[in-house]
Amino acid sequence: MSKKRYKRTRKKQLNRRKVGLVLLIIILIIVSCIYNNFNTNNTSATTAAVSYNQPNKIDKCIVIDAGHGGEEEPGCIFGNVLEKTIDLQIAKKLEEVLSKEYTEVIMTRTEDVNVYLNERARIANRADADIFISIHQNALEDDTVTSGIETWYNPVKDTESKILAENIQTNVINATNAEDLGIKESTGLIVTSKTEMASCLVETGFLSSTKERQNLVSDSYQDKIVQGIYNGIKAYFNEIDASNSNENDHTAENNV
Repeated sequence: MSKKRYKRTRKKQLNRRKVGLVLLIIILIIVSCIYNNFNTNNTSATTAAVSYNQPNKIDKCIVIDAGHGGEEEPGCIFGNVLEKTIDLQIAKKLEEVLSKEYTEVIMTRTEDVNVYLNERARIANRADADIFISIHQNALEDDTVTSGIETWYNPVKDTESKILAENIQTNVINATNAEDLGIKESTGLIVTSKTEMASCLVETGFLSSTKERQNLVSDSYQDKIVQGIYNGIKAYFNEIDASNSNENDHTAENNV
């Protein structure tokens, strides 16, 4: 092979190596860009997930019990209005409002089904709930006038239930301007007796009252009831938390 031919061949080999090196560098740059872009997107997704899963909410568990339900337990019926329907409508609205502020809100039923009373209490106990609120409607036979709101609690179970009932009753009356029938005591209501946390049962009106029944089926009046219960729950937690704080301070002072 002549020297000139050898030099041309050698030069071609060097040129091919240079081209190959340039292509390799370009490929490495492209891969690096793709990797960095993927890593950035993945980090953003993780941050968003953490932010979404850890909202700034009050760490409380609330159980809402829509009374009655199903074919067997419709509750009272007046003017083709079923108690179970109004109970669930109010309960769902309350769940929507409370879920915006509290970490866990549990419904004992979300559909027109019958849930046994003992099971309603067990749902709250298994969840280790902070409070339990049962929604009901009242009725009187052959009485189309009597109206008003009352809240029931168990007087022998704990002291917190009475505080819860008082706060809810006061605030629902303020929100609706309904007749104030006050808080009532009973040891025979399963949902307020077998629940292990502060609990109450709210009779939000009389379906047997012609005038109040018209209110109870309206969205605007239901919203007032929901606002009142929400305000009552908030007032209850504030009162209990303040009381616990004062007790802790008193205990600390005694230990000094």
